[in-house]
Amino acid sequence: MMATLKLAVVGHANVGKTSLLRTLIRNSHFGEVSDRPGTTRHVESITLRLAHHKSIIFYDTPGLEDSLALFDYINQLTSHDTKLDGIDKLTIFLQSPEAESLFNQEAKVIKQVLNSDAAIYVIDVREPILPKFHDELAILANSDKPILAVLNFTEKEKQNEKEWKMLLSRVGIHAMIRFDAIFPPLDGEERLYQSLALLIEPAKAILNEWLNKIADMQSSRNQSANLIIAETLVDVTAYYQMAKSDDKQAIADMQNKVRKREQKAIDDLLKLYQFDANYESEQGLPLLKGRYKADLFNVDALKMMGVHLTKGFVSGATIGASIDLATGGLTFGSAALIGGAVGSLMQTARHYGARMRYQLSGYSKLSVDDAIICFLSLRLILLKQNLCNRSHANTSPIKLSNLDNKEWEKGVLPKSLKLARRYSKWSTLNKGTKRYDEKRQSTIKDVANQLS
Repeated sequence: MMATLKLAVVGHANVGKTSLLRTLIRNSHFGEVSDRPGTTRHVESITLRLAHHKSIIFYDTPGLEDSLALFDYINQLTSHDTKLDGIDKLTIFLQSPEAESLFNQEAKVIKQVLNSDAAIYVIDVREPILPKFHDELAILANSDKPILAVLNFTEKEKQNEKEWKMLLSRVGIHAMIRFDAIFPPLDGEERLYQSLALLIEPAKAILNEWLNKIADMQSSRNQSANLIIAETLVDVTAYYQMAKSDDKQAIADMQNKVRKREQKAIDDLLKLYQFDANYESEQGLPLLKGRYKADLFNVDALKMMGVHLTKGFVSGATIGASIDLATGGLTFGSAALIGGAVGSLMQTARHYGARMRYQLSGYSKLSVDDAIICFLSLRLILLKQNLCNRSHANTSPIKLSNLDNKEWEKGVLPKSLKLARRYSKWSTLNKGTKRYDEKRQSTIKDVANQLS
């Protein structure tokens, strides 16, 4: 039984070989991606490890840049003996002086293909069919290795997919798959490995095992992501501040702490799904028609997401306007939010007893409104879903799609999360946090299960 499967990823320069690998191994840091020709100059490998010392090794190879001249050179070298087969011709070429000089890059590719179990030939279907590609495929076919053609950039409008399929058939390569490295289909990875299993029968078991491991990792990441979101929601729900209604600094502190807590959740999700948090933060995260960084404390942003505002929140917005005029430093939307929180607290005081009543000397216990917490949950759920389906070769800013989640959109907290209102010690934003409290952990798990 095969213990190690070696796969050489080959193709012309700048067809997306490294991008394909980034997508398959879920690592946005592997190799270098650039529009410049010949970005990959050396063979780089990445190993996917399985149980019982089994593994799959991918080899990212340099681009084949001068296949026309190479094809002619190999024919000249071997024209004296008509009985030579393809591997003989490639071996003679690798032993020639030109393999170390003029065709150094191509020699690295050929050598790696001969030392691998199969080759994955990546095609940029936007490219027109040129003679160099025919010669390139003819050279690779001489290796006598199974070749799987991957049609890349299939999501683009202007492409030559039909012509490429005809060329592949003409040179005897009939195993092919559409797999856009930037926008891969949901079942694309599974179909790619299944295609390889048909080409390399001894590798079927190891490829099936890897597919099972991928499914397990996806499930584990999803559970971890739900726990990250759930703990964030518990932190924000249990958070409060004692302050007077016109205390500008207290209001600003509350807003900033909640913003920072959301940013921590974003960073944790990016890290979990192995995306570069620094890059994504610099690029910004677009949210529908606005920005992902659009302020949580903004009534228009809530309406845009379809989060319904409670009666207490809306009536409290009037108080928010007064705070805005008195302090002079807040945006109307921000002050309206805090006012909304106060209004909701006043409206629901009879339900929460002493926790919601105004305190001594004009101080009150302010907390974040239900609608804002629901808004926060939607933003994080959208981000999680996007990261789950996002290619690691995609360097464009993250865009989030609509989410149909009626329970959260009502602007009313589920029972499992409402419990956190009673326990201020559950929030890491408050002093004296009991982070590992058994009941807190149980509530986080309940919320995470509801997110599923």
